[in-house]
Amino acid sequence: MKKNTEIQAVYVHIPFCVQKCSYCDFASSACHDIQVMERYTAALCREIAAGGAVHLPVAEQATIYFGGGTPSTLPTECIAKIVAALKQYGYWQKSAEATIEVNPGTADLTKLQTLWELGFDRISFGIQSLNNEELRTIGRIHSAEEALEALTLAKQAGFNRISGDLIYALPGQTPASLRKTLTGLTATGIEHISVYGLILEEGTPLYQLVEQGRLSLPDEDVAADMYELVQSYLKEQGYQRYEISNYAKAGQYSRHNMVYWRYQPYAAFGAAACGFDGQSRYIAPSRVEAYTEQSPKLQYEQERLTHAELLGEFMFMGLRKTEGVSLTEVRERFQVDVLTRFAEDLQPFFQRQLLIYDAAGDNLRLSEAGMELGNLVFEIFVTV
Repeated sequence: MKKNTEIQAVYVHIPFCVQKCSYCDFASSACHDIQVMERYTAALCREIAAGGAVHLPVAEQATIYFGGGTPSTLPTECIAKIVAALKQYGYWQKSAEATIEVNPGTADLTKLQTLWELGFDRISFGIQSLNNEELRTIGRIHSAEEALEALTLAKQAGFNRISGDLIYALPGQTPASLRKTLTGLTATGIEHISVYGLILEEGTPLYQLVEQGRLSLPDEDVAADMYELVQSYLKEQGYQRYEISNYAKAGQYSRHNMVYWRYQPYAAFGAAACGFDGQSRYIAPSRVEAYTEQSPKLQYEQERLTHAELLGEFMFMGLRKTEGVSLTEVRERFQVDVLTRFAEDLQPFFQRQLLIYDAAGDNLRLSEAGMELGNLVFEIFVTV
């Protein structure tokens, strides 16, 4: 299958932020030193020129995604150099989609117009909430008003495909305040929304504050109510849920993320960036200094996956999608009949109607109720 022997997506990691959020454990850090950013940009361009770790042909319409961190903290001149390198070395051809993540607090019309002119046709804003107290609690640098203004500016700059991230079960959040955020965001006509339940990561400032009793999170019942609110409200507003945490209008799904969920090869550039060639994962040095000094002769950490691991990851990534997994494709890629191999483990989930098998399409998917308990199903495959 051609899609599994070519790079279908290209990820570029920008590890810089204006300020690191209290809940974040991503490979990122606050940086205001332009020289550090320029050295990092030069190192990125060297890695791109050297071909990175995934040595496969690049599909002509491979998607592009600049993530972080906050890519919009990088000077636009640096972003332009990275874009030029991707185009020069064949990674950015006739991209099916080119996305860049932007913090609303770093957005202005000039910057957004420049990003559009460089070739980005989709923008993803880390909004998280439209309640200013909730935003301050988690260390966001923008206000609700700035978030809404950024959406307006993006449209003025030419962007027709705009996404916004939200988080629920935040400290001090209530179902009422979450509903107000959902109402305010959907009223803008935004095409795509990603909604994640807060995960309290050990070692983050937010984790420490909760452990010390200085902040409290909504209890499990309230968090469950918030989850149900997200599902019902977005459905009422015409958003189709196409993945556990993602909702889109009129097919405006993230084509880039679909590459991950379909378990297809992707290239990745930058510190801590992870690429996948269909058999192994390759991870670049995570420290910016080490990455900058080593590039382009980077020592990638390689994780060679076993057949069982590949099958397991294909299954749980695919089951995240509401369309589910083609068991015909599983047999073609892994020579495994899932319904036979895992019959005993799957049966309880069929009985509880958390899993649905469509015989006509030879397709396995989570039911709407199963989406909430997806991790229980995923464990079947990650423990093989």
